[in-house]
Amino acid sequence: MHLLDKTQYRRFLREARRQARETPGTEICGLIVHTGHHLTFVQTRNVSRLPGSFQLSRPDVRHIVAASKILQQKVVGTFHSHPAATASPGPSDIAHAVDDSLMFIFDCIGSEGRLWHIRLGRARELTFDFLQSTNIPGKQRLSPSHPITSLTQCH
Repeated sequence: MHLLDKTQYRRFLREARRQARETPGTEICGLIVHTGHHLTFVQTRNVSRLPGSFQLSRPDVRHIVAASKILQQKVVGTFHSHPAATASPGPSDIAHAVDDSLMFIFDCIGSEGRLWHIRLGRARELTFDFLQSTNIPGKQRLSPSHPITSLTQCH
């Protein structure tokens, strides 16, 4: 089971919906970083000029990968939004994904997100949960996550 920060999840879902409303067809996108405890989203610029598509900014990706290495964290996948479709990866999403990586998709219409593992040209849905606060202020209960292969290249 993978863990996400609920506040961050909600913020990115709101941003995805706002972008889709303001400029129909616009997607947000970025990288998924494994902190050692949970998954976090780091947004990049979407440099695609086509509605309903995304392309990660290569300079943004290089900076995020470098920062992740310094922090001893791993880039493990990508995320993007679907302004007018469900949170399931389409053929193009799968074809452009790095093999053995994670993909998180925000559904702007259904107001939900789904996590996928992309491997050998197939997408398998994964479960995720949100970090839970403990009784200790400022602390969070974390559970171990499964080992994840590092992502070193992005399309």
